[in-house]
Amino acid sequence: MKKKLVGMLMATVMTMALTVGCGSGSSQTDSGSAGETESADASGSADSADAASGEQYTVAMITYSLAEEFGVDVLTGAQEAADELGINLVYQDPAGDMQKDVSIMEDLITQGVDAICIAPVDAQAIIPYIDQAREAGIVVVNWDIETTAEVDAKVLNANFEGGALGADYLVEKMGTSGKVLVVADLESVTTTYERNQGFIERMAEIAPDVEIIEQLSSGTRDTHRATVENMLQAYPEITGIFCADGDRTLGAYVACQANNRQDVLIAGYDATPEQREIMETDGADCNLICATDLHPTELGRISTEIAYKILQGEEVPEVTMSEIDLMTAEDVAAGN
Repeated sequence: MKKKLVGMLMATVMTMALTVGCGSGSSQTDSGSAGETESADASGSADSADAASGEQYTVAMITYSLAEEFGVDVLTGAQEAADELGINLVYQDPAGDMQKDVSIMEDLITQGVDAICIAPVDAQAIIPYIDQAREAGIVVVNWDIETTAEVDAKVLNANFEGGALGADYLVEKMGTSGKVLVVADLESVTTTYERNQGFIERMAEIAPDVEIIEQLSSGTRDTHRATVENMLQAYPEITGIFCADGDRTLGAYVACQANNRQDVLIAGYDATPEQREIMETDGADCNLICATDLHPTELGRISTEIAYKILQGEEVPEVTMSEIDLMTAEDVAAGN
């Protein structure tokens, strides 16, 4: 079963497909005002009965990439909320390409959608296009990848704390010595950059004798697999790996399996169904020891609900923090 699963992962690495969708816009409306930060639990769900009595809004959901399982799960949550609220949800896939991200934003502004929920590919480069959208009267909700642009609301994760969770558990299982590879991302992708920094800073606090090596890996899951394989060969003394998103995590896992390096412990991210399946198959001794869970379905749901509330003229927090916790191989093996 384990060999079959690894084979399926390798096939996925080489043949990952993109899901693309699109739609047309509708009328615009003024945005609501913003309040203070609150947790996702306190934000609540919008009343679906309101949707039946009002016009149908068109809300666009833009993920970083739908090649990542995380993005697909976010879109699933957004669609669930849209169905409940009577929203017309549209989406397009930038596939991690900033130029596509810009083109999508320009198209949505031209179409005149009512709201855009966006996790930008490049948090700085997207700023003028968010400004243009808001000038056109479009509500903008920034989720996951934080930008400094003025937006109507943000739905974020505690990225530094998420990275620290991975560091704590890795040290618990690996000890306070060794060499750890951080599979790094571009600094413009603020979420992964902050998670990596949270991990590195926490490691310096609790395991200062552990050597940290960072290696940039920007691209697909197959890119990350190749990066980790190269690093394992260049640094055979590596004892641990930290990955700040799902594709890096799965690429690292496949690289370790292919090179018979199950002794290398991986602290990953996203806690996807695919990662859970690996933990179930390998059991408590799985070298993918943990993954920080961002609950992406809820992230998509909350972002869509907040956009709807603003369109309805309701006051919403400036920042809503989404829940995070840790999925471990031991817990999964125990049936949790």
